[in-house]
Amino acid sequence: MMKTYNKPWRYALTMFGLSIAGYMYTTYGTFFYTEYIGLGMQMIAAANVIYAIWDAFNDPIAGYLSDRTRTKWGRRRPWMMVAVPVFILSSILFFSPPVALGKGIGLAVWFGVFLVLTETGNTIASVNYHSLLPDLYREEAQRNRANSIRQALQLVGMIIGVSLVPMITSALGYTTTAIVLGILSGALVIYSIVGCRERDDYVDSKQVGLITSLKELATNKNFWLVSIAHFFYQSTSALLLAGIPFYIKYTLGLPDGNATFLTAAVFVSAIPAMYLWYRMINKVGTLKCWRIALAWLGLSLIPLYFVKALIPACICGVFVGIGVSGVIANLDMVNSELIEDDAARHGVRREATFFAGISFITRLSSLTRSGVYLLLFAWFGFESGENPGLMPGEAARWMMIVFPIVLMAISFGVSLLVKFKKKEK
Repeated sequence: MMKTYNKPWRYALTMFGLSIAGYMYTTYGTFFYTEYIGLGMQMIAAANVIYAIWDAFNDPIAGYLSDRTRTKWGRRRPWMMVAVPVFILSSILFFSPPVALGKGIGLAVWFGVFLVLTETGNTIASVNYHSLLPDLYREEAQRNRANSIRQALQLVGMIIGVSLVPMITSALGYTTTAIVLGILSGALVIYSIVGCRERDDYVDSKQVGLITSLKELATNKNFWLVSIAHFFYQSTSALLLAGIPFYIKYTLGLPDGNATFLTAAVFVSAIPAMYLWYRMINKVGTLKCWRIALAWLGLSLIPLYFVKALIPACICGVFVGIGVSGVIANLDMVNSELIEDDAARHGVRREATFFAGISFITRLSSLTRSGVYLLLFAWFGFESGENPGLMPGEAARWMMIVFPIVLMAISFGVSLLVKFKKKEK
């Protein structure tokens, strides 16, 4: 009998755990260092460039090694058991810079080192975890169900890691909050990993060399199109998350803690919307549903540019949340279509190589964020909380709304070029 996870919900707990710590880091990392520590946008942009260069080596190697791993515990679980503690510990230290470092080069080095370590741990854990989806769930309907459960739990994790963080940090501070959420995240992920039972037939499957795998990956047109579409969505997602605290403070002129209400409007609405997207995937197919979600998200951002108060912003946020839910419901479904097509053509199971390749390209979105940060400094004079320039409200609008709308338009356009051999519904 084929061994698998006991229940889809247990498989989904890893996503829940990674989301809690991961979204706190993604959403409030830049805000914490600029507003509370005083590190300039130029240094933050430079650190993101350095990380992107390292990521060029990190992702493909992590995926290749995972696919070639052969142990009695499986291919993915050993890597996750090592990567998750690294991710959790480094994310805690990221929010714990020593006061003695000051605000100069020492602080910039600390930021850069733990940016790289946190992202590396997260990359290895995520690549191995996502690789299990097409491994454990072969049929589209079964995979869609398991994916919907984990993505719904991801949204719950986002509510904790994004919406509740301003309230928690106001009481505990960023360092203590990072410790509490890190411990919770680690416990959930380890519990999920221990319950993992990988397919014996895939563990014993043949593998080809690194150069051959990379060559076949590089010549796969759909791989590039899907990855590029994901790239622009990930750029949008990161700017949207990072921009919310700035939008609340500078555009709406409200205390930082009000970010809880806007993020809650986005992510709470996204949870029930996940069920609707789940039904739509079963009805119209992954590819069509993916395109609808990309278009929805881009269009839903437009009204946010014109609102001037918290309640209208939250109403707009509900529609943004529906779009976010739709995109994340389809991301790994589209990726799994790619992997199944490759396995059918080449007779090789290399889930992690594909997910790592896609992850490598999407993580280069940090370069997009760096470019946006530099443009905010050049166009609006926004450097940090101590020097926000003359138009911080407009800078925040461009960061969270204008640039993401443009990026989503590109993502949608690229998605139209994707053509799978499998007939869509």
